[in-house]
Amino acid sequence: MQNALSLLTASILLCSAAYAQEQPITAKKVGAYFQLELHRPDGKHSYFVMDTGSTGIVGSAKFFTPTKDEKSGGTCVPFGYSSSGNSYAGYIVKRDLSFGTIGEPPTKHLKDFPVYAAVQRCPAGKTPNCSSTPPEGCTLNPQVYMMGVGFDQASSFSQKDDDSNATNNPFLNLVDTDGKPLPQQNYALSSVKAGSPALDVYLASPKNPLPNLGQTITVPLSKPTDGTETLITPELAFALRNKTTGKPVFPTDAPQPVRFLPDTGISYGILSVSNRSAPCCTEGTSKSKIDTSAYDFQLFANPESKTPLTNLSYGTDQPLGQSARWSLNHPAGSALFFNSGQLFFQNCNYFYDPASSEITFSCHAADQ
Repeated sequence: MQNALSLLTASILLCSAAYAQEQPITAKKVGAYFQLELHRPDGKHSYFVMDTGSTGIVGSAKFFTPTKDEKSGGTCVPFGYSSSGNSYAGYIVKRDLSFGTIGEPPTKHLKDFPVYAAVQRCPAGKTPNCSSTPPEGCTLNPQVYMMGVGFDQASSFSQKDDDSNATNNPFLNLVDTDGKPLPQQNYALSSVKAGSPALDVYLASPKNPLPNLGQTITVPLSKPTDGTETLITPELAFALRNKTTGKPVFPTDAPQPVRFLPDTGISYGILSVSNRSAPCCTEGTSKSKIDTSAYDFQLFANPESKTPLTNLSYGTDQPLGQSARWSLNHPAGSALFFNSGQLFFQNCNYFYDPASSEITFSCHAADQ
């Protein structure tokens, strides 16, 4: 009996270990973006950009082809990306989907999941619609393939008669092969290895699967208190530092609170301020481009912290962050807003747990 119990205990432990050490899927760098492969039930598939700066799946209406009933019973919904300025018109439809590493069988599944089927795309200044004849300068059935996985905020697209207040993050709506929701809904992102053009994605883990890289903090997510924005982000502290002197130049006295977004959807950094002109540190005659050869970006756990969580140094030699710029006229009274783009993942990883609405950042020790 004791041997039988020992064998049973060993089997349970092995099963638990196998579950805890479940292999991640990998978002490979294709062009400028980290991408996964999304599959329809009929076998058709396409690469989709894994975007931690938005929420919800957006694809061409040629891939998510709305049926006649979906068109007649739905509403033409406007939608846009602030970083590019492009605007879209399309339908919200529900689909069964699977996804995983490019070139491998999909291992993650979604059931009856709302997606945005983009019928038209227009540049800034143009207004798209859902007809088969787009306005001049706009595109029919645009080649847009985005998988927005930005925390658990409401989807980046919405429709009044749709349950769009639900979390439309595909990483947080996984089901098993029978269509039943998985018991854990969380995700973790980590560089495969230093300098690697890929990110490992751990999904539905029993606990944080990532290693402590040296500097590790856990912080809550929150909305801005002044109601000027709805984006849910963590709040850290920030300083723009002179590389030569090692001293902060903006803000000049000490790190200041900053709402922070590590965004895999862009390969540059954006620092948003309420100023009408750049506070400092621009490159040459540029009015917005930051001179990244002379300045780098420091993130701290809070304004009182003496040790940075990480230093981000943008430059043309950095494939994950080639440049950085100011974004002006941010709502007055709001905290600074810093979108690091992809560069954050060069030295750091993160684990997001929606049950506690907390995110754990872990980074290699920063140069002082």
